[in-house]
Amino acid sequence: MIEKSFQENIKELFLKKKYKEVVSSIEKNFKSKSKPPGLSNLSGVCKVLIKNRTKNDILSALKDFENCYYRSNLIPQKTEALSNYITACVNNSKTFLEISNYFEKAKVLFEEHVDKIGYNEKLYKHGVDVYKQLLEHRNVDKLLNELIKNKTNSKIIACSYSFMKNYNYDWNQNDYFEYSKKFVKYFPTFVSKNIKEIEFKKNKKIRVGFVAKDFAVNHSVTYFLKDTLKYFDKDIFELYSFSLSSDKFLKDSSLELKNNFDRWFDLSVSNNQGIIDKIQEERIEILIDIMGLTHADRIEIFNTRCSPVQISWMAFLNTVGFSNIDYIIADKYLIKSDEEKLYSEKILKLSNVWSCHSGFKFKREYSQPPFKKNNSITLGSFNNYLKITDDVIKVWSTILCSIKNSKLILKSSFNHNKKFILKKFLKYGVQDSLEFYNKNDFLEIEDHIKLYSKIDLALDTFPYNGVTTTFEALWSGVPVLVMRGHNMNSRAGESILINGNIKNFIASNQEDYIKKAIHFGNNLEKLDQERKQIFNNILNSPLFNSQKFSYELQNKLLKIYNRKLTN
Repeated sequence: MIEKSFQENIKELFLKKKYKEVVSSIEKNFKSKSKPPGLSNLSGVCKVLIKNRTKNDILSALKDFENCYYRSNLIPQKTEALSNYITACVNNSKTFLEISNYFEKAKVLFEEHVDKIGYNEKLYKHGVDVYKQLLEHRNVDKLLNELIKNKTNSKIIACSYSFMKNYNYDWNQNDYFEYSKKFVKYFPTFVSKNIKEIEFKKNKKIRVGFVAKDFAVNHSVTYFLKDTLKYFDKDIFELYSFSLSSDKFLKDSSLELKNNFDRWFDLSVSNNQGIIDKIQEERIEILIDIMGLTHADRIEIFNTRCSPVQISWMAFLNTVGFSNIDYIIADKYLIKSDEEKLYSEKILKLSNVWSCHSGFKFKREYSQPPFKKNNSITLGSFNNYLKITDDVIKVWSTILCSIKNSKLILKSSFNHNKKFILKKFLKYGVQDSLEFYNKNDFLEIEDHIKLYSKIDLALDTFPYNGVTTTFEALWSGVPVLVMRGHNMNSRAGESILINGNIKNFIASNQEDYIKKAIHFGNNLEKLDQERKQIFNNILNSPLFNSQKFSYELQNKLLKIYNRKLTN
């Protein structure tokens, strides 16, 4: 029996956020094996809430949660402890990579508990996180399907459900569109002024606002936007940033981006109603979303009519489904004419590529293809490991088996434990052909880009294509093999290569992808010629011509703005 005075004391300490004192008090009064399950759980919670927590704090917390799980006879308490276990792994595995090893244990506990209690929404949500970390796409999909079928109200799950469909071929574009019609029910609308009540006539220029949560550090978005904005006609347009990430994270390309705005607002601590109020207070006439479904907590801003024209761009290459998003920016290669009806937004279709990269400031140098030193081809992909699905692994493994002495370099754009992806390649016996690089070893963008010099041929993922990685490889002069897709998101690679005039690296299907990879793997001199051609010509293509791209985008915005005025 726990004394009442002890309970009151640790409760008071917890409410005062004196987490170390709570842990100390529990450990002083109870040995590890005699610690009641509830106190084990509380002890773990406090350890993960400690301000400057260490890896050992997290490991100790995981042990507490596991003790609670195994020793408790109460289903809700076991569920809570397991949920905390998974949350601690997810929240700390990026800081302490060793913590990612515990996802395998989390999977065992999760599946064991689900077998006993059946469907539980809270637990299933955490299960999605576990399977994502383990790169188990089918299990992620299975849990998300169950959550949707059981009518979850979670907007995070609603976004994940649609977003994860990008990783497989289960949905065609009509499926995305039909789901998007129901998608809106997960999101609130906020209080906003009637557009007619806002005095836009006071604006001396057309005010264009950009809403994003990723204007930080060297995020890829900043490289696609900063030079495009630099060439905006400041006699016509006034550019506003509504940044939902803290300015304390601004660095390098994000600082350059900030300098290309006329006004910049750090709204990272504002709620969504406050952000909408600010947008309308600033009399924004064209409002552009740079988030899509990547940020479920913020995209709902666009479910409210904040500005006369609202546009979706870059972050999520598909329909969002909100009636208050008027346009989606695409190009003629991403969305076919007969598919435009399968998007809730009107298509603002650019004549060339849908987005343009600014390139990098450091000196660009041609690197000799690695095969000249290695006497064999080196393939590579720097895409997020989650994009490397079972289909991709099968195709890449077939290529490795078919090209003698070939090697594949992998580096994830997000922190993932390499052993989870390695495990998938073991099935095909190509593990000795793999070479891994850790994201944390290349924190500076120049070091990351220089790593492309180790690659003869970059391999794109499918159906979820890389975008930033393809632009980076081509800027470095490295050819990229891509596959044609079935919708906007899965055609990104195709659009990039067509605009780069590199059509002979576009495969029509998996068999053709394998065939082309083997062809270049066995014709290295031909690959060398292609490499030189890409290095010499790519900067003159629409992919890196920010000035020309910016002018076309401005003209498109002016056209829809004037159309809005006349309606």
